[in-house]
This record gives sequence, C-alpha cells and structure tokens, in this order.
Amino acid sequence: MPLRLIGYWRNEDHPDYPEPSDLIDRDWPDQDRDDIASYLRGGIFFRGFMGLSPCRICGQHNGSSEFTDGVLVWPEGLAHYLTEHAVRLPPSIENYVRQQMDYLDSQKPDIAWWASGAPPTTSIDHPPLAPLRRLAWFGNVQLVQDPDRRHPQLLIAGDTLHLHADGPKARRLVTWYEDLMRATEHDTLPYTR
Repeated sequence: MPLRLIGYWRNEDHPDYPEPSDLIDRDWPDQDRDDIASYLRGGIFFRGFMGLSPCRICGQHNGSSEFTDGVLVWPEGLAHYLTEHAVRLPPSIENYVRQQMDYLDSQKPDIAWWASGAPPTTSIDHPPLAPLRRLAWFGNVQLVQDPDRRHPQLLIAGDTLHLHADGPKARRLVTWYEDLMRATEHDTLPYTR
C-alpha cells in the first residue's frame, strides 16, 4: 500500500493542495494540538531533501526531511504549523493519529522475545516484526482457529471487516486479503482457491 502524503500546501505545481491559513482553528484546545504535534515530531525519518523549507505563514525554517509512521508521510515541519499557528489537520487525520496513540498507550511490552535472544520471527509464538506481515500473520492464525466460516478465506479480525465477512462484500474482502498477502511476500495462501 502506498504511503499517504499529508501536510504539503498549495503551490504552483499543486494548486489542489490546501492553504494552511484556511485550516487555522484558534479554538482547538492546546493539549489536543500538542498531542497531534508530538505524534508528528516522533515520526520515522523517511527521506531528506536539499535546502530548507520555510513556514508558509511566518517564514521560519521548517526542516528538509519527511517523516512517516508507515501509513502517512509528512514534512518535518508540519508540527510547527500546529503548535505555532493552530493549523488543524482534517478530522480523518486527527482521528487516525488519536487511534494510533490510543492503541500504543494500551499496549503492554512483552519482554519474552527480547529476553530469549530475539529469535527469528517465524513461529506461532513470535509474529513477524513488519506491520503488514503481522496483519497477515494474525489473519492466518484466525483461519486455523475458525475454519468453519462460510468464506473461510476471510480471516481478518475486527469490527469493520467482520460486519461483512459472510455478506455481499465477501469477494472484495478476499481480494483485499490476497493483495495483502502478495504485498507482504507471503507466497502461499492458507487455503485453496
């Protein structure tokens, strides 16, 4: 799946991008704004560019890199727009970031894998480290646990997909799952077509 680019502003080459001044929300609570900005500052370095990008509002140098979380990719200086100018990202992005933060806050680190010498992540006890591979891995585990479904190849857990698992959208979900398996380099499907 391609990374989704966010945080770039209207320019000659991209007149369809938003204008940061159109997204200013002075009523946005400071704590909420700081939480989202903190997430953005904590991204993983994705790539760097020559030169510094200036803030489109105040002109401050805003970095020359892009960060990612594996789903979104954004310019290094995006957090500056939030904290210094109250630029508020669209609700879909804000909600996604909140969900990621809530998920991470709910996790309890498991020390067993590290304590056992970080063995290869190929057994049922040690899921893969890569996020997409983990999703496919957990799906395969569910197939083993629940083989009597009407469409047994639909093994993705979770409310969103579960609602349609045995309904009219089943074929599309199977295709999505098979695409996921290919994207994560799983050569063998856990079922026959």
